Amino acid sequence: MRVLFFSTYYHPYLSGLITYPKKILTYLSNNHNITIITFRYSKNLPQHSTDGKIAVHRLPFLVKISKGFISPQSLIAFAHSLRTTDIVILNIPNFEALPLAIFAKIWQKPIISIFHCRVDLGKRFFNRIIAATLNLSVSLQLWLSDTIVIYTQDYFEHLHLEKRFTHKTKVILPAVSQPKVNEHQLERLLKQKRDNTWIGFCGRVSKEKGIHHLINAIDTLTGKNKHVLIIAGPYGDDVVGESQYYNEIKSLLGKKKITCIFLGKLSDGNLGAFYRAIDVLVLPSVNRTEAFGMVQVDAMLSGKPVIASNLPGVRIPINLTNMGVLVEPGDEDGLAQAIIKIISQPQRYSNSQLRDHARKVFSEQSTYDCYDQLLADITDES
Repeated sequence: MRVLFFSTYYHPYLSGLITYPKKILTYLSNNHNITIITFRYSKNLPQHSTDGKIAVHRLPFLVKISKGFISPQSLIAFAHSLRTTDIVILNIPNFEALPLAIFAKIWQKPIISIFHCRVDLGKRFFNRIIAATLNLSVSLQLWLSDTIVIYTQDYFEHLHLEKRFTHKTKVILPAVSQPKVNEHQLERLLKQKRDNTWIGFCGRVSKEKGIHHLINAIDTLTGKNKHVLIIAGPYGDDVVGESQYYNEIKSLLGKKKITCIFLGKLSDGNLGAFYRAIDVLVLPSVNRTEAFGMVQVDAMLSGKPVIASNLPGVRIPINLTNMGVLVEPGDEDGLAQAIIKIISQPQRYSNSQLRDHARKVFSEQSTYDCYDQLLADITDES
């Protein structure tokens, strides 16, 4: 089967919205022809390339607004690509794929949407206009879709606008495998750690992640000089539109005199070493842009407990595994108490029985089997 996949951003851009579908597409490329259309968000990226067996085409754009693109050129690329496509997969949220969805519907190409989250850009007037326009495009794409893949029913049910689409949703947990470990990097990190407590965060340094709340929580801990914040993931200019927030974080760390190590974007083995080295992973996200938090599962499969915000979808990994503590979004006192609770009772939140259960719940092969069946069903209907 010839599959056309659209995503506003794609590898090497680092985000859960990219990591998850990349794993799915890599698996599907063993039995299907996969073509990806995305945007050339950096001049350093080639216009055409391959990612394993996958062909990647990066489109030029006329204007960039916030994290989105205005690209009249994409209309031609969409029409051209659909001629040799059996099925279209849309990576949502995005604004730009609405014309592709319309063309696909006209030409009777089945559409699967992988729905990650709704976007919340804050309360500033301009940002609210952008978010409203984006979410309108998302709703129209979902309406045109034949199947909508979601991580959890919990998250989807809390989006009142999307309740009308429940009849065509399919819940498929993300494909997560136990991170590989670079033993040399792990040894280096443990030597650097010494007898300190490492509080880990993994992800883009962006405002919706709530890192400032975590810093304020660490500031209240007794003996805070022994609590080190370790951040794995891109930051500053490497995160589109978030340079100002990174500078605010750096300023706050200096004001609170909290030691923080920025590891940057890590390769698979080094990321696995990060999980093994930390004492607890914290995901203090503050809004519905965070819909699941796959880094939680990475940490759990690495044997580490998790603290996460009690948000729809985000709370599901802890609810399914009992390997952590939930805290209300923005509750800095709650974050501090959760850190104390986990550090003082590590075996309660991470032991061999809990880890084995987590591996069964988040079986990577089960996720792949669901996508195989999804494509097979579409083939039968065609």
